[in-house]
Amino acid sequence: MTRSYASLGMVAALGGVLLLSGCGGSDSPAAAPSASLPAAAAPSGAASGSTAGQAAGAAQPSQSTNPSGGYWPATVQLGHNDKLGKTVVDGEGFTLYRFDPDSANPSKATCVDACAVTWPPVLANDKIVFQGLDRDKISTVQRADGTNQVTIGGWPVYRFSKDTAAGETSGEGVGGTWFAVAPDGYKAKDSSY
Repeated sequence: MTRSYASLGMVAALGGVLLLSGCGGSDSPAAAPSASLPAAAAPSGAASGSTAGQAAGAAQPSQSTNPSGGYWPATVQLGHNDKLGKTVVDGEGFTLYRFDPDSANPSKATCVDACAVTWPPVLANDKIVFQGLDRDKISTVQRADGTNQVTIGGWPVYRFSKDTAAGETSGEGVGGTWFAVAPDGYKAKDSSY
């Protein structure tokens, strides 16, 4: 009997993989299904995962924080700003940013300690749940503290602690090094995405 349950599990897993392989990224957040990537797929360009049952616009679970800086959002998803164009936001609609001293190839996060308090890194536990983004642009990089930080186009992403409401972009251009990230990893203001 145990063998038949294992076989059913394998069939279900294979069916999920086949179902996911037919799903592509979408530029429309209203039409994009949620999907997730395992955080362990740290190499940039990882393309494995499973479809999550959450539809775009569904209520998002609250996020949790990491005591050494950073937080785990419910999702990362496509956003839009009237001045910057397409951006990436978390599940609560807060703008996500990239930091010029970081690196995209290879991915490397350099904002730590006090920097990570002001600019909490977007972390992933087992999966990265995303909506309306191309999954080949989403991955993770391991930080010095051992946590996995979400990357967009290879760039580690952060939230600005002084953004107090969804859609704010008060972190744009701070210090000439912080910029809202576009869905392709470029600076949103410079992206043609």
